Amino acid sequence: MKILIVEDHLKINRLLASFARSENHRVTQTYDVESALDQLANQSYDVIITDLMLPKMQGEDLIKAVRKISDVYIIVISAKVDRDDRIDVLKLGADDYLTKPFSVEEVMIKLKNVERRINQQKPTFLSFNQGQLKVMPLKRQVTFNEKLLDLTKYEYDVLIYIITNAKQILSRDQIIDYVSNDSEAFDRVIDAYIKNLRKKLKDNPKDPKYIKTHYGVGYQFIGDLDD
Repeated sequence: MKILIVEDHLKINRLLASFARSENHRVTQTYDVESALDQLANQSYDVIITDLMLPKMQGEDLIKAVRKISDVYIIVISAKVDRDDRIDVLKLGADDYLTKPFSVEEVMIKLKNVERRINQQKPTFLSFNQGQLKVMPLKRQVTFNEKLLDLTKYEYDVLIYIITNAKQILSRDQIIDYVSNDSEAFDRVIDAYIKNLRKKLKDNPKDPKYIKTHYGVGYQFIGDLDD
């Protein structure tokens, strides 16, 4: 699994990273929330292990930011032992909570359990077709051939919706329900968004690499997800 560690205590950070790598996990080490968010904006992770008491921004700020766009598994390891603190953090969206001092072996067991059942639906970074298309939900940004695309709010919303439901053929009505609360919206509006996206992605509808039309049914995202 790809694991992001967010811990400003150097010894603890190194200890967690060393054990995780010994279990063949790919580990990125960061020491503050800002650096963690930069990592999350540019690549996807399976698990985040974070402290709460960090310089400048706190671990709670990281959890809030991540939960706006992703259900990546979050393990908190903190010196805060108060019951109410733990409950508050779990309410924010943390999946697990360990108190310091902690057992590294217990953390490794938890990672094994996560690995068995993890099914990340909303990653923090997506790359398709060998990096040609990159999507960064934390920043609501999309690049194509390393150039930032100028997408409207609705174009971005349509794109992220069809990407996160790539196994499905989505009808115009389904897309409308997701991107708009306007009961007066009509299906041809979606056609216009798709047309604009294809133009910006240089995607030929007759030989699509990203958005496929299923005539009489709807649209489907078909880009190849990079490892």
